[in-house]
Amino acid sequence: MFNSKMIATTAFVTALALPSASCAQSKSQAPEPEYDATTMLTPTQVASDVALAEEAYERIHPGYIRYTDPETLKAAWAAITTKAATQKGMTIGDFYLEIQNVLTLIRCDHTKAELPSQLAKERNVTPVYLPLRWTLIEDRAIVTIPAETGLNRGDEILAIDGRPIAEMIAEVAPLIPVDGYTEWSRRSGVSESLEFRGGAIDHFGALLWDIKPSATVSIATADGTKRDVVVDRIIHKKWTALGKLADDAPAANFKDAIGFERLGNQSAYLKVDTFVNYRDPVKPKALFDPIFDALKEEGRENLILDLRENGGGSTDAQRALTSYLFDKPVKLATDARVKTLNHKGLEEHLWTWDKRAINPSALGFRKNDDGTYSLRSFVEDLIKPVKPAKNGFRGKLIVLTSDSNSSASATLVALLKGSERAILVGEKTGGSPDGNTGGLQFTLTVPESRVRMRIPMIRYFNDLKGFESGQGIMPDKVIPLSVDAFRAGSDPALEAAKALVK
Repeated sequence: MFNSKMIATTAFVTALALPSASCAQSKSQAPEPEYDATTMLTPTQVASDVALAEEAYERIHPGYIRYTDPETLKAAWAAITTKAATQKGMTIGDFYLEIQNVLTLIRCDHTKAELPSQLAKERNVTPVYLPLRWTLIEDRAIVTIPAETGLNRGDEILAIDGRPIAEMIAEVAPLIPVDGYTEWSRRSGVSESLEFRGGAIDHFGALLWDIKPSATVSIATADGTKRDVVVDRIIHKKWTALGKLADDAPAANFKDAIGFERLGNQSAYLKVDTFVNYRDPVKPKALFDPIFDALKEEGRENLILDLRENGGGSTDAQRALTSYLFDKPVKLATDARVKTLNHKGLEEHLWTWDKRAINPSALGFRKNDDGTYSLRSFVEDLIKPVKPAKNGFRGKLIVLTSDSNSSASATLVALLKGSERAILVGEKTGGSPDGNTGGLQFTLTVPESRVRMRIPMIRYFNDLKGFESGQGIMPDKVIPLSVDAFRAGSDPALEAAKALVK
């Protein structure tokens, strides 16, 4: 990911522009007219937006045909246009779903469509969310935060409004993007997701199904008793607030993501829930230094690092943690490439937090034989060696993993496993151990539907042996969470990790 401080010294020639509400819309766009998910687009409008989107992804996305052949993608784009022509138009809501379906074929977790801004705003006006939180454990929908619904933590959701939950999951799962072939990592986006406002069931379900202001939730309790509970749906803002009811809710920002606990005289537990350090940034070393100072001063020989809730985030936080875990310089990536420097004809539809990327200077890149461009090391932090911290931890390292790991967290886990620095315990990860596509991202807004789409600019390459492309990272000890363990309040993976340091 680009580091703004370093980029300021490079050959990019326009001013650094950070995102704000006032600049998120292209200057060429007129104020949006009133519309909703049922507003119809003509076949011509659909064809125009599809053509623009296909061109942008084909030209810009550095992993566009990494996992999927170009003929499949071309046919998928064309199918949207054909469908609109056959049925004489398409609603904006359906168009959004069709676009998302195509983007998942690229198999990149950073590649996804966002709701048009007006439809996104409606989620804080129209109640479409269940007033509770749940998660998938052993492919079962288990209530985690019942709030004031009359349900209990550990109850299993069997159906919503008479629709079996398994069928609902099967319908939305193909709309959740994953890196490579890590199909299992879709689980983490089904019920709760910041990316898809509320999780795939609520986010996509509001467009797929006829959602009423109240919902009938069919559940089974821990003893097998079945019953129905009628609940009033809530808006997105209230659904988000439910997360604060959990004592162990993962943090949204890096500054709140770190938990530290001493275990006996020789061990310690460190939890880092996210590397996201751009919404409310802090200096990572200011948070990590006191912890690693204490580990060194107290002579602790074992560290359990819990990354299970960490889906990635910012390079500075990722690199900082890495510096404390190795005794020699390491690289999180060996190369960082972009597909093109030429965005001519697309500029007015593109937005990104660093506007220099829209018309970049070639001086910051090295051209490769395949026509791509590698970022030079003074531009891209991720390909610079990470120097070991003086107060780094040199003892036994146990890392807890899950299918939520992707992007920056999966890259760190891959480095730890590939270098045999740590013992991994938990679940198989998402992400791409051979390098993901991400970093700086463009937002493409197609003008007719106003659907917004994310296009990663950079593909990273890792030089690690022993990994199968696009298959995530297998822990040394596979210990998934079971429904029985969750209901009992136990944590099998953490218990196994503690057993390894006794």
